[in-house]
Amino acid sequence: MIKEHNFVRRWPQVKEFILDGLEKIHSSENIFNDVFTEQLETHLEKVSGRKYALTCMSGSHAISISLLANNIGWGNKVIIPNYSCPATLSSVHVIGCVPVFCEVNKYGSMDIDRLKLLADSGAKAVLATGLYGDVHDHAGVEEFCKMNNMIYINDAAQSQFALYNGKNSLSLGDLVCMSFADNKAVPIAGTYGAILTDDKVLHDKIRILRKNGKPSRREQYETAGFNSEPEEEKAVQVLASFEHLDTWQQKKHAIANYYDQQFKGKVPIRPRPEYSRWNAHKYAIMVPDKFQAYKDLLHHGVETSQHYVDNFAKLPWTPDVEDNFDTTDIFIKQSLTIPNNAFMTDNEVEKVAEIVLKHYQS
Repeated sequence: MIKEHNFVRRWPQVKEFILDGLEKIHSSENIFNDVFTEQLETHLEKVSGRKYALTCMSGSHAISISLLANNIGWGNKVIIPNYSCPATLSSVHVIGCVPVFCEVNKYGSMDIDRLKLLADSGAKAVLATGLYGDVHDHAGVEEFCKMNNMIYINDAAQSQFALYNGKNSLSLGDLVCMSFADNKAVPIAGTYGAILTDDKVLHDKIRILRKNGKPSRREQYETAGFNSEPEEEKAVQVLASFEHLDTWQQKKHAIANYYDQQFKGKVPIRPRPEYSRWNAHKYAIMVPDKFQAYKDLLHHGVETSQHYVDNFAKLPWTPDVEDNFDTTDIFIKQSLTIPNNAFMTDNEVEKVAEIVLKHYQS
């Protein structure tokens, strides 16, 4: 089976770094010294150009904490894309916020013309995601937020290290939420997250919110918060992956370029915006029936993912919306991501392309 992520092949490359880090953690007399956490947060500040980076337990926690740090919570409205990872919606919903759904464009991110129609929605924030590894239309979102006095949160779980008109995606927005997991640009076992900002006041609030509402382990509670303290073992994993990130990104781009050449004029692929330099995170093809394609490719030994299958506005537990989301429905029916990981062999890449071509031409 040709895996979409093949996380297990990462281990030989990061094994020495991680085991050395774990030895240092577990042989220390002070297990709360946060040495690797501080190294990671400093590194994130460096690669993003932001003043402050704070790690937490997941990308979902990063979103929820970012909203609460801006006093956005129970009963407040937040604009989110109608088509995205389910965590985008759940991170808003779990803290009592009311999602306001914005249709996506042909690239899979917020349609700015549709966003403008939500100016009078009463929302306090916009949570913009960049799916598949492309940055959303930053200029459109930023202008909208400034004109309507809304907080701009950049969910960069998939778009981290992509470029928007030459700018690092992690430099965009009032706050940036990052995610680390086996299927992310910076892969680890388990989940981890980070929040980036240039605002010292927000930094201080986030620091308290991620530690159950306490400034430090030995101080009194100041507010309700999350059990989302940094973990040294997770920080070691992220740092280990960063050691190889450039090489892995180069490999993923090489695979994507090969697919582009093989599929040109034969297999429709998800359009990529000119303003974004894609990070090759997810390679999405557009097939007439992705659910059947998923079964057929799996039968021939190729693992794929059905990103994504939910129209948020049609879920039974979300607010009723009188609007059409035709582009969302197109992505739900057609968007299928194929293996594009840095650990694939040349033979595997060629086989994936061959099987996809055969499926589409059958």
